[in-house]
Amino acid sequence: MPRITVPATSANIGVGFDCLGLALTLYAHFDVERADALEITGCDERYAGPDNLFYVSMCHALRAWGMAPFPIRLHIETDVPLARGLGSSSTLVVGGIYAAAALTGRELDRNEAVALACRMEGHPDNVAPAICGGLVCSFTPAGVAPEGCDNELEPEEPRCVCYDVDPSLRFVCVVPPYEVKTTEARRVVPRTIALGDAVWQMGRIAGVTRALETGDMDLLAAANDDRLHEPYRRALIPDYDAVRACVLDAGASTLWISGSGSTMAAVVREKNTDFCPISKGVADALRRQFPGFKVHILSCNTTGARVE
Repeated sequence: MPRITVPATSANIGVGFDCLGLALTLYAHFDVERADALEITGCDERYAGPDNLFYVSMCHALRAWGMAPFPIRLHIETDVPLARGLGSSSTLVVGGIYAAAALTGRELDRNEAVALACRMEGHPDNVAPAICGGLVCSFTPAGVAPEGCDNELEPEEPRCVCYDVDPSLRFVCVVPPYEVKTTEARRVVPRTIALGDAVWQMGRIAGVTRALETGDMDLLAAANDDRLHEPYRRALIPDYDAVRACVLDAGASTLWISGSGSTMAAVVREKNTDFCPISKGVADALRRQFPGFKVHILSCNTTGARVE
């Protein structure tokens, strides 16, 4: 019975709207084997049928390879919260694709996996880092319409540019006990932007990418200042301002909304990565001020999805 492990992801990374994504050390595990009838355990009963996204994705991959879908026995163990902006749906999509390959003996390279997953998800910002690991800038040459856009474009294989992330960085993810609906998060983002905002954004995407590579926290704090989506999505997270003030006061360099929220990620650089005193201080401050929230101290996952 193969075990497929897929990391959580944080998409957008502030200024990298629909382009940047980061794999994190929080995981979904899927144990899967062929069966006589579909059987899914480890999830809410309403998701334990043929419309389970993992199984839908697996069938999609099989059909793309000219194979007929077949029933499976699937057990899900996940620490990735549902509908909180940490790529829970992407873990299912990616897991299903890798299951299709593992159960049929097909060799699957990352480019093919990203292309299949992008067709399922609609854009690659979450699925690309879930597959590749690390920090990924992804785009489609002409293809998938940007998030929040009504235009339907013919999909093309996405291009992924992968970056290392400084290993001393920690991402303190704070998960409120409420979700932000993706449809609402898309609705509030303007469809057009001013030229000045586009120029502002382009320079800061380069700055954030370089800062995460090198661990330059001054550069990250200066560059992580989004004008495309966060100013509008903050209003959907009632605790955003309080969380931001809390983490900055406790020693974090910056904060971004993970995906469309409601999770927010604070970034810290640790000199002592064995004990992570700054990250623990930020996490403790969050737990004191927001006792109903979940807080995770995470690193960058460097391997992406894997089959064991």
